[in-house]
Amino acid sequence: MDRKTLLYCFGVPLLLLVYACWQNIRIDDGYVYQVTRYGTVGHSAAADLLRHFLSKAGIFLSLMALLASTSAVALCFYSVRRARLSADHLIVAFNLCRKLLPFIMVTVMSCIGFALIAVFLYEICWLYTLGPASALNIKLVLFILLVIGSLLIMVLKSLFLLKKCFTLFEPQDMEVHGTAVRENDAPELWRWVRELAQRGQAIVPDNIVVGLFEGFYVTASPVQIEKGERLTGNTLYFPLSYAAFMNKEEVAAVIGHELGHFSGNDTLYTLHFAGLYAGMENSLNYFYRDVGGSGWLERLALNPTIHLGMWFFRQFHETVSGWSRVRELAADAAGARTSSSMALAASLLRFSALNERFQGPMEQFFQRKLATDDLVHSLFTELRSGERFDLSASLEEALAHPTDSHPPTRARIEQLNVPLDDALMAQASRPVGEADYLWMRSLFRDASALSKALTSGMASEVDAHYEAYQSELKDLASRATDTLVVSLRKKNLWIFVGLTVLCAAAAVMVFTLSIQWNSSANSPMDMITFGLVAGSLLFALASWTMYTRVRQPLFTLTAQGIESYQLSAPFMLDAIENIGIRSINDWVFIDLFWREGYQPPKLLVSRLVRNFIFEPKNRKVVLSLPGGLLKGEQREKLSIEEFYVALNEYAESAWARRELSKHSA
Repeated sequence: MDRKTLLYCFGVPLLLLVYACWQNIRIDDGYVYQVTRYGTVGHSAAADLLRHFLSKAGIFLSLMALLASTSAVALCFYSVRRARLSADHLIVAFNLCRKLLPFIMVTVMSCIGFALIAVFLYEICWLYTLGPASALNIKLVLFILLVIGSLLIMVLKSLFLLKKCFTLFEPQDMEVHGTAVRENDAPELWRWVRELAQRGQAIVPDNIVVGLFEGFYVTASPVQIEKGERLTGNTLYFPLSYAAFMNKEEVAAVIGHELGHFSGNDTLYTLHFAGLYAGMENSLNYFYRDVGGSGWLERLALNPTIHLGMWFFRQFHETVSGWSRVRELAADAAGARTSSSMALAASLLRFSALNERFQGPMEQFFQRKLATDDLVHSLFTELRSGERFDLSASLEEALAHPTDSHPPTRARIEQLNVPLDDALMAQASRPVGEADYLWMRSLFRDASALSKALTSGMASEVDAHYEAYQSELKDLASRATDTLVVSLRKKNLWIFVGLTVLCAAAAVMVFTLSIQWNSSANSPMDMITFGLVAGSLLFALASWTMYTRVRQPLFTLTAQGIESYQLSAPFMLDAIENIGIRSINDWVFIDLFWREGYQPPKLLVSRLVRNFIFEPKNRKVVLSLPGGLLKGEQREKLSIEEFYVALNEYAESAWARRELSKHSA
């Protein structure tokens, strides 16, 4: 367990426990009185009783939070050890955790929250029973009541999230762009898939979804088709784009591999674990982001719960990844049985090469630069050049999958016992041929209509996304069009002037004393005088440097760039890729990283008086800002935070105008 998680999960409740114990010790200390409108009337037994109750409640709740955190850690270690034995044990252990962990998380959250409330209420009682109320005591009581109110709202909100915690790890629907094809739409495809399932002793999928982009995969999670129906059961995703450039044996091997996930124990894994695990990750990430916007006191109560859940997930992740690799290799064996090891190995290499070849046309499509009503046919036309595929990067690549992590292609081919010889490379790298394209089309009653419908749907989404993107760019471009004049404050200048005067005065005084004391030549007094004079000169030089910087504006932010007397030309804002900020004592350094290919302006001032430091190797300019900033002709104070926000806004606005000009061109 990392230090931060340990601190939150055990440090916070332990700290509350110690404080509650200290409160319990304080119960009988001093004289306790009950204050009425008639004055102090004596010792309050009710106040004593309430403080007893609150201190005991704080101790009990803190102990419960510690016990819950400890039980979660013990449950995690036990479950992970069991999960490493087999995939079946992984499913059983995870199901146990998903039933118990929400209760534990809610217990930790509630106990810490109510423990904090008990601690604060105790202090209110303590202030109330000290004697006649003073103005200070009343203010403290009001402040603590506000804190308690905030905590109570947070705790009640957390309790309302109890239902979410119990449904925390429910399967999440997969959103898919495609269309579900029935048997009358693609009889040959369904007949062939049934044949492959029988050959590989796998389950026939309940649904086949045909799409354009993603690779082949199967899922047992519910599938929500974009702007379409919701599918349940086992679903096979069939991409037209990849199938059009692979032969029948290669596609059979890929489908056999995917259907292999629906055979034997893998079916149970897919049905009962993969979706739940993905849901767990999504839910925990959601809660983690939600806590980030809370106040520090709310985070004090919520962070132990969130960090406990995230740590729990991380412990499972390594084991899950290991079993995922085992599952993929087992599915590869099923794919080899369905077709052949050679066909599966060639499909793995060709699949990766296709990813590379698709990038150009697909990028053009998403940028609305590829005019087509049939994307698959356009890809076929684009790639039908007679050139062989480049397989150099395919061996080390892990094929993308929506739910699982795949081993590298080289490891999968070695597991298939297929030699990486010329025959394999020749088959995988063969040029695009019409035979593969026509074979894919034969699986459907009307492949062209299907491809055109999918292309039209995706084009509509691209257009909608483009219009929204353009609207956002126009909004950004309309901002930060005024100029912002930035100057340095004279704070550091007066400091250096003062140090100059002080050193000069001290030198005169030491020199005068040395004359009065008739000091000999090369005495220590002379050395001190020399040092003070040298210091005075250095501070005077620094004062002059600061004066040259503050006598005129340091730079001006315009809609186009940063203009300064220190630069030969404006530093263009649309060239900025990233902005960083650092602070060292009273100096602030802002790092401006420019895009590759940009030629920054040259410096016109000497090293001693420059505020711009260029680092070409890092494609960065460092803006050093000592002593604070002023803005405008009126030279109003400008905080570093305000300037940083303004600089980002100017840079974003300039970038948006650049993007708009590119799109218009």
